[in-house]
Amino acid sequence: MLYGRAEELALIDRLLADASAGRSGALVLSGPAGIGKTALLDYAAEQARGLRVIRVAGIELEAELPFAGLHLLLRSALDRLDALPEPQAVALRGAFGLAVAQSGDRFLIGLAVLSMLAELADEGPVLCLVDDAQWLDRSSTEALTFAARRLHHEGVLLLFAVRGEARDPAGLTALATRELTGLDPAAAAALLDERYPELVPAVRARMLAETEGNPLALVELPSVLSTEQRTGRAPTGAYDLAALPVSARVQTAFGRRAAQLDEAATALLLIAAAEETGRLEIILAAAAAHDAGHAELAAVEDSGLIVRQGDQITFRHPLARAAVLGAAPMHRLLDAHRALAAALTACGCPAAADRGAWHRAAAATGPDDDIATALETAARRASDRADHALAAAAMERAATLTVDPATATRRLTCAAKAAATAGDLQRTAVLVRRAARGTVDEADAPRLDYLRAIVESEFGSRHQAARILIDAARRAPDHLVGEMLTDAMRNGVLVGNAELAQHAADLIQQRRGPSPMSEGMIGMAHMLGGDDEAALRRLHACATYAHSRSAELSPDERMNAAAMGLMVGLDDEARELLTALVAEDREQSSLRMLPMRLHYLASAEYATGHHRDATVHAEEALALADSVGQHHQMDGLRSILAWGAAQTGDEQRCREFAEPTLAAALDRGELATALLATTALGLLDLGAGRYDRVLDRIESAARGPMGGHYMAVFFTPLRVDAALRTGQPGRIGESLERLRRWADASRAPWIQGVYTRCLAQMSSGDEAEAHFAAAVRLHEKGNRPLEAARTDLLYGEWLRRARRKTEARTSLRAALETFERIGAKVWAERTRAELRATGDTGRQPAGASVLDLLTPQEIQVVRLAARGLSNREIGGQLFLSPRTVGYHLYKAYPKLGVAVRAELSALLDQL
Repeated sequence: MLYGRAEELALIDRLLADASAGRSGALVLSGPAGIGKTALLDYAAEQARGLRVIRVAGIELEAELPFAGLHLLLRSALDRLDALPEPQAVALRGAFGLAVAQSGDRFLIGLAVLSMLAELADEGPVLCLVDDAQWLDRSSTEALTFAARRLHHEGVLLLFAVRGEARDPAGLTALATRELTGLDPAAAAALLDERYPELVPAVRARMLAETEGNPLALVELPSVLSTEQRTGRAPTGAYDLAALPVSARVQTAFGRRAAQLDEAATALLLIAAAEETGRLEIILAAAAAHDAGHAELAAVEDSGLIVRQGDQITFRHPLARAAVLGAAPMHRLLDAHRALAAALTACGCPAAADRGAWHRAAAATGPDDDIATALETAARRASDRADHALAAAAMERAATLTVDPATATRRLTCAAKAAATAGDLQRTAVLVRRAARGTVDEADAPRLDYLRAIVESEFGSRHQAARILIDAARRAPDHLVGEMLTDAMRNGVLVGNAELAQHAADLIQQRRGPSPMSEGMIGMAHMLGGDDEAALRRLHACATYAHSRSAELSPDERMNAAAMGLMVGLDDEARELLTALVAEDREQSSLRMLPMRLHYLASAEYATGHHRDATVHAEEALALADSVGQHHQMDGLRSILAWGAAQTGDEQRCREFAEPTLAAALDRGELATALLATTALGLLDLGAGRYDRVLDRIESAARGPMGGHYMAVFFTPLRVDAALRTGQPGRIGESLERLRRWADASRAPWIQGVYTRCLAQMSSGDEAEAHFAAAVRLHEKGNRPLEAARTDLLYGEWLRRARRKTEARTSLRAALETFERIGAKVWAERTRAELRATGDTGRQPAGASVLDLLTPQEIQVVRLAARGLSNREIGGQLFLSPRTVGYHLYKAYPKLGVAVRAELSALLDQL
C-alpha cells in the first residue's frame, strides 16, 4: 500500500487508461531520493494489466556512456529492428554497436525510438519506465524525450523518475512534471505503524521527525535499530544521524547492511555496483578473481540489497548501489574495475574490449598512455558507427590520461568535433575551452578554431564567429575551406556585416578559384555593401547555374543557390530546389538540416502564393526545431509564420510570433530575422489601416542597425503606401532610390512591378495610369501574387476615385480573386469594400476550400495518402508513428466526405 499518494495514483491510473485506449502520454515524477518515485513506477507496472512493460534505471557510473540506457531499455525488442525504416534501423544498430552506421544525425536515433515504441504498441499498449533518469546518459534521454513529444495515438506511456536535486536531464523539462514532496503527518505515521508497530512512542516520534515524511527513510531507518532500541529498552543515541540529509541517512542504512557481509561477498557486491549492465555472467567472471561465486551471490541476495532476475542483477534501490560504492575503500573500488576490465577483455570481441577500456580508465590513478590509446580506439569505433556522442566521451577521457600535452590537446579537439557532430554544442563549448588552454599543434589549430566559431555562433557573437572562421580559413586544409567560409558568409549576412562577408568572399576566390558558386558569395558581399547592380547580377547567375546543374552540387550549395534565387526573383526555380532538398531529407530521415530546409521552402511558398503549404511546412519545421533544440532556427521560423499571419490578417497570431522574436533577434544582433519580423508587423498594420503606426515602425527600424541591411529595401513599399495615405509623402525619404536600383539590377519582374506601382502612387493623371498599367504587365511576368494583387487593388482604387467604375471593377475583381486564392483574408475584405463602392454588390466571399477543413498535420497526411503511400511510409516522411498517421486520416475522412482510403485519389487535384 502507498500512503499519502492518492492524487499521484489517480493520475497514473488515468494515464494507463489512456494508453489502453490508444492515447500516448508522458510524465516526469520529480523529487528527492527516497520520496517514492520508484514506488510509483512499481505501482504503474503492477497496474499495467494488458500492457507490455519495459524498464531501465539510470546509473551514475554510465551517465557519460551514450545510448547505454537506451540499449538496456530496448534490448528485449531488438528483434523488431527489421520492421523500422531502413535509415532508422541502421542508425539504431550503429548506436548499440551492432553494425556500422551510415548517418551522423543523432536525431535519427530519436526517430528510431519513436518507431520502435510504435512497433511494440502494434501488439498492444506499452508502458516504458525510466528510473533515476538524472543518471541516464544524455543521448538516451534526448532520444526518449524526442519520441515522447511525437507519440500521440499509439498507446505508449512513458514515466520518468528523476531526482529533483540532481542535474537536469536533457529534454525532460519539456514534459509534464509532477513534483513529489514528503508524506503528510498522518500518512507518514500510518506507514511507520504498519512496518514497525513495536516502536515505543518516544522512538516513533523521533523517527517521524527525522524522516521528514520521506517514505524510504520511514521504511529503512528503523531497520538499523536493535529490538531493544525499538522497544525503548536501550538508548538510540548511538544512532544519531539527525545532522545528515534524509537521503544520506537512508544510504547509511543500506551501507550498514552491506557491512554485515563477509569479504568475498562484499567484493562481489562491489563488482555488481561497478558493472553498468547488470549481466550476471560478467559479474561472476570478475568476482572469481576474488574467490567469490554463487554462494556469495546468494548471501548478497539475502541481504536485500540486490534482486536477481534471470541473468540480470539489479539493486533494490539506487541509494543501495550508491551506498556500496560510497562505502568502498578506494583500493577495493579500483580492484573491482580491474577485475571487470579483465573479464571483459577475455570475451574477445571489440564491443567488450571497449567496455573493458572504460573500466581500465576507471581504475587508473594517473596518466596512462596505454589506456588512453585503448579509449581512442574505442572512440574511433564509435565514430565508425556514427555514435559521435560516445566517441566524444571516450576521446575526452583519453585526453585526461594522455602524457604528451600536444597529443592530449589533439584528443580534446577530436572530442569537441565529435560532440559538435552529435549536436551537443554545450559539451562542445566545454571541450573547446579545455583544448584551447593546451598545446595546440599547427595542423589542429584550424579545426579547433572552426569548433570555436560554431560555439561562438550559438552562444556568443556571430560577428566574432565569422572573424574566427575567416582567420582560420587562411590556414585550413583545402577540404575545410569551403565549409568554413560558407559559414562565415552566413553569419555575416545574418548580422549584416558587409566587411566580414567581403573577406569571406575574397578568400574563397583565393583558396578555391573562381566558380559560379564563389561568384554567388561575392554577390552576397556586394549586396551587404550596397552595390546592388554587381550583387544581383552575380546572384542571378549563381542561382541559374545551380538550377540547371543541381545534380552536380552539394546540398549546401543548392540551399545557398535557392536563397539567392529568392532574392533575384527566380522563385519557382528556388522552390523546385528546396522541394527536392526537403524530399531528400525525408527519405534519409535527416532531422539535423530539415528545419532549415523547410524554413526556406516555406519562404518560397509564401512568396509564390502557396500560403497553405507554407504554413504547413513552417509549423512542421518549428515543431521539429523545438524537438531537436535548434532554438535560433525557431526564431526565423516564427518570423516566417508571423509574415503569413500578417498576410491573412490574424493579428493575435502575428504578434505572438513576431514581437518576442524581434526583441530576441535585436538582442543577438541577428538583423535578417529582426527585419522579417518587423516587415510582418508592418504588413499587419498596413492591412488594418493603421498607417501612422506603419510609418513609425519602419522609420524607427531604418534609423537603427536594420537600416543598413540589404533587406531594408523591402520596407519601401510599406513606407510609400503608409506615407501617401497619411498625406506625408516627405516621410518616404530616399528609400525609393534604393528600391529603384534593386529593381533595375535584379531583372525580377515582381520587384520592378512593385517599384513601378510606387511611382504610380506618387504620380497623378495620365502618368499615374501609365505607371499602374506598366506595373500590372510586369506582375503578369512575375510570381509574387500578393504584390500583384496589391497592385490591382491600388489601381482599382485609383480608377474608382477617377470615377471609372467599370474599369475599376475589372482590376478589383482580379485582386479579389488572387487574395482569396492565397488566403489573404484582410486584403480580400478590403477589396470587397472597394467593389461595393463601385456598385458591385454581387460578389460574395469564395466558398471554403476542402483544405480549409483540415489541420496542417491532416493536410500533409491526406496528401501523401492520396498519392498511395502507406501509413508506415507516411510516418517515415513526417516523423510520426503509423498509428498517429492513421488517427489523422480517421479525423480527416468525415471532413472530406470520404469513407475509405481509395476515395482520396479522386481529391488529389484539390489537395
